Amino acid sequence: MELKAFEIRVPATTANLGPGFDSLGLALSLYNRVRVAPAPATWVELEGEGHNELPRDETNLMLRAAAEMARQAGRELPPLHWQAQHRIPLARGLGSSSAAIVAGLLVANAVLELNRSREDLVRLAADIEGHPDNVAPALLGGLTICLPQSEPLAVLRLRPHRDLRVVLLIPDFPVSTEAARRVLPSRVPFRDAVFNLSRAAAVTAALREGRWDVLAEATDDRLHQPYRLPLMDGIVAVIRAVQETGKCGVALSGSGPTVAAFCPGRAKAKETAQIMKTAARRQGIQARVLIRRPDLKGAVVQPL
Repeated sequence: MELKAFEIRVPATTANLGPGFDSLGLALSLYNRVRVAPAPATWVELEGEGHNELPRDETNLMLRAAAEMARQAGRELPPLHWQAQHRIPLARGLGSSSAAIVAGLLVANAVLELNRSREDLVRLAADIEGHPDNVAPALLGGLTICLPQSEPLAVLRLRPHRDLRVVLLIPDFPVSTEAARRVLPSRVPFRDAVFNLSRAAAVTAALREGRWDVLAEATDDRLHQPYRLPLMDGIVAVIRAVQETGKCGVALSGSGPTVAAFCPGRAKAKETAQIMKTAARRQGIQARVLIRRPDLKGAVVQPL
């Protein structure tokens, strides 16, 4: 069958949602797009976020993921022209690496006509990424709950409340996932584990059912944020500024440094965005602020 050009759209994601470390994730309406077409030789074009930093050879994460999927299938990819338009910032806790992995897997799945299910793709993507909480919502859309260490990996997908808006304060400095994981302790107090168990359950229900009255409390965390925040000068003050309003949930997006506030409706989101901007400015943090809806479709493959 002759290969025809196609496009893949992959959403950004925010993981953990406060207490759901390595388990909870939400897809956002902020996208990377990758156009793929047959070519005499493989080559990569990049524009947008990170276009001067990312490799354009076989070490690019999209190509590595595609090659891994082809290897596991005992196949080889034909030469392709990859044309990527990145809107997801790098190293900001918004799932840029997961988006690259998902794009690569979907390319291999389409080009080689492997017909792998989304559930299979989530498992392979999680193996490559090392954790499932970003790749699951990137592939499935909506609000996802992963069960790490389940075999095979189990993922539940929920539809978040229609009024939910997410405010993203994206600082101009990066924090690598590896650095943010190195500071985590190997053990935590029992009371902190219980604290997070209750809030992980509550934040899932609150985002699904629109229980805005408990969301501020439900996004609190003791397992990872207290250890990571010292890596991010001034971010504590931004989080506290939102917490003091008591109107929205707020947490690090993934491993940070982006701060995500979960708000009931656009008006409250705009008000919260201004609070976050002011708090960041007072801390000397250069940052941009975006307001996004949840993405409900996940990654999409479409012909050109």
